[in-house]
Amino acid sequence: MALRFILLPCLVLACLSCRWQSETPIAAGGSLDLSAKELFLDRSLPLVGEWKFYPKQWADNLNESEANLLPVPGLWNQMPLRSGLGSGKGYGTYVLNIKLPEEDTIYSIYMPEVRSAFRITSANRTLVSGVVGATKETSIPSGQGQNFTVRANSELKIVIEVSNFHHREGGLPSPPIFGLSEHIQNYILSQGTLDLTLTGAIFMFGLFHFIVFFFRHKQREAFYFGFFCLVFAVRIPFIGSKTIYALFPNISWQLVVYMDYATVFTLAILFLWFVDGLFPRFINTSLIRYLTAFVQFILVFGLITEPVIYTEFEFLFQLLGLVFVLFLGIRLFQMYLKKLPESGIFFVGYVLLFIGFVYDTYLAYSGKADSSISQIALFFFLGVQSTIVTLRTSRIFSKRLLLKDEFESINEMFILTNRFYGKFIPIDFLTHLGKTKINEVNLGDSDQREMTVLFADVWEYWDILYSIPLENRILFTNSYLGRIGPHVRKNNGFIDKYIGSAIMALFDGGIQNSIKAAEDIQWELENYNTRRRSFGYLPLHAGIGIHSGDTMLGILGEEERMESTVISDTVNLASRIQGLTKKYNARILISLTSLMLHEDLDTIPYRILDFVRVKGKQETVMIAEVLIPGIDSISDKKIENRERFEAAIFDYERADFLSAIEGFKEVSLLNPDDLAAKIYLERCEYYHNVGVGEGWDGVAAWEK
Repeated sequence: MALRFILLPCLVLACLSCRWQSETPIAAGGSLDLSAKELFLDRSLPLVGEWKFYPKQWADNLNESEANLLPVPGLWNQMPLRSGLGSGKGYGTYVLNIKLPEEDTIYSIYMPEVRSAFRITSANRTLVSGVVGATKETSIPSGQGQNFTVRANSELKIVIEVSNFHHREGGLPSPPIFGLSEHIQNYILSQGTLDLTLTGAIFMFGLFHFIVFFFRHKQREAFYFGFFCLVFAVRIPFIGSKTIYALFPNISWQLVVYMDYATVFTLAILFLWFVDGLFPRFINTSLIRYLTAFVQFILVFGLITEPVIYTEFEFLFQLLGLVFVLFLGIRLFQMYLKKLPESGIFFVGYVLLFIGFVYDTYLAYSGKADSSISQIALFFFLGVQSTIVTLRTSRIFSKRLLLKDEFESINEMFILTNRFYGKFIPIDFLTHLGKTKINEVNLGDSDQREMTVLFADVWEYWDILYSIPLENRILFTNSYLGRIGPHVRKNNGFIDKYIGSAIMALFDGGIQNSIKAAEDIQWELENYNTRRRSFGYLPLHAGIGIHSGDTMLGILGEEERMESTVISDTVNLASRIQGLTKKYNARILISLTSLMLHEDLDTIPYRILDFVRVKGKQETVMIAEVLIPGIDSISDKKIENRERFEAAIFDYERADFLSAIEGFKEVSLLNPDDLAAKIYLERCEYYHNVGVGEGWDGVAAWEK
């Protein structure tokens, strides 16, 4: 199968080469017989063969005794003995006598580029490209082809004066094209159209591969081949018929020559990176990097020197190119023998491209015919690469279809597993540790950040628990906790621990979230108590303590048993503040420093409650009571008497106990259930009777 795949394109190229190699008359001894009228029926003719050549002579002063016979196309430095210009630099005159049909006819002559300026004269008409001169200073190079029409009958003499002092090679690398006017115009038009078509088609190939790379970044070969196509598309107008002059007639000759050389090296390196992308590690990547650096040096060298200097290294470049082609061909053949995916079809495309360019080069230098086999081979090669990309994309798509069901099944299992583990280690906790999955957690993972800690616990929990049967205790606890959790999550918090009936929740979005969660929990308990009362059960009262500060989140334990936890003074203080709620008969207590962080403090009814020193701490903490309007009559009266209560507290702090006693008595009369006012009244009466020392600070020390 692989052998048939290789032979079929080769057979197509052979047929096309036979078609293009139609018999072309060859000049001999400086003369060319084109007297057969049928030669001009449907084509133009390249004027190939032996021309008379006069080295270092101009057309107006030719010495017949010094004439040589040079083949066209041909370069002076390739035949130094016959041309008399061994270095390729100099000037001379080509002469060809053509025998034509004996009838008055208008013919056209198209002169492609030379090395590196020419002046063509025929039938008293003259056409120039650049400026010919006897020295480098008097000549101006140009690569632009020219054509003109002449009227002739039975014979025609063509004289071409050529000078070259700006390039390593001199002479006529391409033969003049001769024929009827309409045929020459069609020839020029077809060459330009072919170049533009090739440029556009190869550009679209490159754009297609860039799009493939854009949607699939892992396909590096698509990027490099797209880049290869774009460089090749840019190169085409600068070679062959040089259609770049049709777009930019005044473009610099030096730039045209540089683009011819520079794009060859760039294409070679891009091709290597492309192969490395297709077959990773099959070609030593370090070698490709070294070659890339070498090419970069050559490109810079060409920019800072003249063509006459860097073209001197053309033989070395050609030798390196031959080594490069052979080396790459051997490696590709080895890939094919190892049966790497798509290596066979890639090797076929490479061989076809190599054969096409070698064949056209041979025809150009032998002067036998004009061919476009290399261009057809290039399209074969581009088609091969597109086929490879299509095959790989198809294979990837097929794999995705096969894996789709398995992936969906695994993904569903993963989601369920993640949700299950999320019930034990909160997803929010993992997020703070920089993890996305439970299996990424390691012992010792930690993160330090400022957070708000909320503790909530039921005052009557243990009394109720011991009053109900053992089998109902878990049900009762879960019934209560199940009502609290949603309000924590709704306000952007998460529960880190359950400690009996108590919860420890963490908030990372601001103090206002924790306060709102505490208010929602209290309202939820009120609704729950309504239901409990209807069954004759005791109502529940929960105290909530809140404090913000630095926390350390982490994973503690050992390899076989780990759990998430939070370690910090913030946690301890929040727990101590919660423990004071029952002593003051307060629903929500919060440290005043944390309360001051609220973004809209005016919307929160609160009162300063006390200056305390909790168990295990030497620092003084000012606590405040957050009040909830409408939740019960006690809270509403606390809101009404807020100013009287706080004024009495400040009198107490100043040790003005008589004034403080009057204030707290007034608050107690208005709200007999305000336990905090009674506590202060007892304190004031005590200190008024026994007195206070100089170290009085008004701080209450609580054992819990």
